[in-house]
Amino acid sequence: MLEKIANLLSEAAKEEEVKVTIPENPAFGHYSTNLPFEFAKMRETPPVEAAKDIRDRVAHLAPKGFFERVDIAGGFLNFTLSDKALEDEINLILKQKQDYGRPRMPGRPETIVVDYSAPNIAKPMNVGHLRSTIIGQAIVNILRFRGYRVIGDNHIGDWGTQFGSLLYAFKNWGNRRDFRKDPIGYLVNLYVRFHKEAEANPDLMAEARAETNKLQKGDRENRRLWREFVKVSLREFNKTYRRLGVRFNATLGESFYEKMLSRIVADALKKGVAEKEDGAVKIAFHDEKMPDIVIEKSDGSHLYSTTDLATIIYRVKRWRPVKILYVVANEQALHFSQIFKAAELLKIASETELRHVKFGMLLGESGQKMSTRRGEFIKLEELLDRAKEEAEKIEKRSAEKVGVAAVKYFDLSHDRQSDIIFDWGRALNLKGNSAPYILYTYSRLRSILRKAERMKKKLDLSLLKSEAEKKVVRQLIYFPDIVAEAASNLMPNYLADYLFKLANDLNAFYETSPVISAKKGLAESRLALAAAGSAVLKQGLRLLGIETLEKM
Repeated sequence: MLEKIANLLSEAAKEEEVKVTIPENPAFGHYSTNLPFEFAKMRETPPVEAAKDIRDRVAHLAPKGFFERVDIAGGFLNFTLSDKALEDEINLILKQKQDYGRPRMPGRPETIVVDYSAPNIAKPMNVGHLRSTIIGQAIVNILRFRGYRVIGDNHIGDWGTQFGSLLYAFKNWGNRRDFRKDPIGYLVNLYVRFHKEAEANPDLMAEARAETNKLQKGDRENRRLWREFVKVSLREFNKTYRRLGVRFNATLGESFYEKMLSRIVADALKKGVAEKEDGAVKIAFHDEKMPDIVIEKSDGSHLYSTTDLATIIYRVKRWRPVKILYVVANEQALHFSQIFKAAELLKIASETELRHVKFGMLLGESGQKMSTRRGEFIKLEELLDRAKEEAEKIEKRSAEKVGVAAVKYFDLSHDRQSDIIFDWGRALNLKGNSAPYILYTYSRLRSILRKAERMKKKLDLSLLKSEAEKKVVRQLIYFPDIVAEAASNLMPNYLADYLFKLANDLNAFYETSPVISAKKGLAESRLALAAAGSAVLKQGLRLLGIETLEKM
């Protein structure tokens, strides 16, 4: 609806970009624009006069009966939709259901690659991976709903010097029986043991480097062990992904790009983008605010920066995306600024936008990083297990789903760029801004619809006169606008905020407006409103990666 009004204004004012907003105060109509101020500057006329001119043009262009009125408030235009326009929109929800708000994009869809999650092999996923995984999947869902071809790519950390120490430890101290019982836990313990031993015996680091060198040169035993570590790690990761409802289109580790790295270094030197210094190869930015980056060490080994450049080359060649989005923590801002600048100098993504989608830390209730008493990050599986236990206190039958939903929604309801303090009380509050509250609202609506399954759903907006009913109608029509804004800004919390407001309005409607017992005509109209509300809640939660419950 917002887009329709923006297009009318654009045509009326002959402006390509027109900003239309949703006013917080219902007294200012359904939509508003400050376009008359801009128009007045160009025409050198008073804003009120410009507003009258635009209003007259819009009235001429708009479909008959589309607006109830268009008011002028200073230099603002406030648009109030007619009952017919609102009724048509609610009926569109009833017809399209979970497809409501999905735009029909002409031509071949543009491709966007989203890089998210990215755990490291031989280590358990911890709460540090939670935000990237959940925010990334929500962005994938929202962009896909908006009509893009989205490639979710899990860039696994499966290469590097850490494998040398792990290989040495496994060869010398490994026990197959213990390894099979708890593969990831066992590998972590071996890794910790190696570094403790190395403190007393520094020669072990040379042994580890030798094992890394053998791995990179294709030593059969080292490659076999490494593949085994990768296999068991992916198996454990996938258990967690299934619990979270996360799916990727591609899972490519750093090792996948190994053969490309030397060519990247050679190309950078050939183009004059890189230079040698003390045997190492670096890309110099000649910028005081941005340090140079090394892409090859003096011993010929490569770094994360080299691999990241290789992934850009591969993704551009394979998928030809218009954008590559990196859902990675705020702490990596400098790294990605360097990578994007290096890609620009190397001209490897000239027609692709590279963007770092930043997010803050997930902190414990103390305001510190969420960790165990020993200072270690809490395993993600342990967090989800506790979520299930906590959810059992309010919903035993579906505790797993409610618990996971609570964790996801708590994260996604916050501005992704801010640090957030996890609060179990808020996450599982049945009366607050939480997943259980919205899920319960949905299940109440579904209960009404089941009880009235033989009744017709026929909307007559003229019969819905209460303030509670009007608020629901108003919120429902905003769904496509909010999803579009969330997609444009890559901010899932916009959608979460909207769903909470809608749930509040639906609960008020449910409490004050009897459906089945209402008189004929009104009952059918209220039933239609309940059906439209449940459809939008379900689709909105699905875009956040949250599964609804029919009963709760």
